Amino acid sequence: MAKVAFEVDGEQAELTIYKDSHGGDFFLPFADATSGTETYGAGRYLEVQQTHDGQLLVDFNYAYNPYCAYNESWSCPLTPAENRAKVAIKAGEKIFK
Repeated sequence: MAKVAFEVDGEQAELTIYKDSHGGDFFLPFADATSGTETYGAGRYLEVQQTHDGQLLVDFNYAYNPYCAYNESWSCPLTPAENRAKVAIKAGEKIFK
């Protein structure tokens, strides 16, 4: 587990990044101020990349909707409370209509 802190339009935000204990992949489920209006209401997901020097690369342009955004038959885990940012992250996949 790791934390990423950043600023959007002068507002601070912090999110938790989770690490898969089996494969070592990093995963960031999050909701933000766009959730439910511009983006899927339950939040979006992001696969976080690790660079060759061990740093984590968080690029919100690659944020995507979970499968449950496209089909009611799918269920998705809720975004953890600590990953519900008050800032608007205006990058990544938008709401599905």
